[in-house]
Amino acid sequence: MVLFINPPAQEWFYSRHDPSDPRLGDLVKPSRGNVIEELREAHIAILGFPEDRGIVANGGKPGAALGPEHIRKAFYKLTPGFGKALMGLKIIDIGNIIPGPTLKESHSRLAEAVKTVVENGVFPIVLGGGHDLSFAGFCGLVEGLKLGQKELGAINVDCHLDVREYQKEITSGTPFRRALEELPNNALDPRAFVEFGIQEPYNSPYHYEWVKKQHVAVMTLNSIGNRPMEFFLEACRIASEGTKAVALSIDIDAARNHEAPGASASNPRGFKAPELERIAYIAGKTGKIRYLDITEMSPPLDEGGRTASLCAGILFWFCKGFSERAYLT
Repeated sequence: MVLFINPPAQEWFYSRHDPSDPRLGDLVKPSRGNVIEELREAHIAILGFPEDRGIVANGGKPGAALGPEHIRKAFYKLTPGFGKALMGLKIIDIGNIIPGPTLKESHSRLAEAVKTVVENGVFPIVLGGGHDLSFAGFCGLVEGLKLGQKELGAINVDCHLDVREYQKEITSGTPFRRALEELPNNALDPRAFVEFGIQEPYNSPYHYEWVKKQHVAVMTLNSIGNRPMEFFLEACRIASEGTKAVALSIDIDAARNHEAPGASASNPRGFKAPELERIAYIAGKTGKIRYLDITEMSPPLDEGGRTASLCAGILFWFCKGFSERAYLT
């Protein structure tokens, strides 16, 4: 087995070199290239997918290939917070997938890496990168957990449905159509798939009718209103019912562009930063959630690092919730 991964750069790991002011850059362990051996000592593995060819193929602007590095730099500047929870969490950064000659090859490399992480009992967090990566990440999860038919549930926190037809090429608009139609063993149960935070003006009515015919649950931003936590708990219930594992994908364009100007396809409406962070915390605590990706953060479009900071906050609160899972406490 060959993993096409570049180890993380030391410059990503911030430190004040002060024992009284620890940062996540002091606590997260950078891989030195012995990934299999290093995974034995980890609870969570962070993996970057520096690809934006799928975004460009979907008519979007390039730039999200730089997202994994910028998210990490913002994340590693954060403290471990209050209490001992994150201090005791074993997180390893195994680096970035080396892009292949084609986007399809890059997906194969990501799927193999996620599979390896999962097979070793470690939770994968994938940083993008275009949202097309979710299909590859889901493949790795299914293969790593050896999931059978309809044993996977999923939640997509997003402005868009992302169920465009996969025809000649992979795009950032195709991941969940592919997940519903092409995952190994038909693992994704459509009735356990929730599209969360969808914004009606930015989605084709034909795509909406298609997902409804598949019996996918669609929770629009309008229907969620000022009750995102209540609706997200219901999304977790739907995705967990009758399944063995749940995958969570967060497209940062689910946030308002005031707080996430660096989303590949931003718009004025969306979730507030504290709402997304609370969603991440709930997800981290939810034991059946076995995979997370954060996608579409494009540094060239960002302003003052706000989007990278939001992604870092989402990561922080997910890890905080994860540290409270029963088998870790």
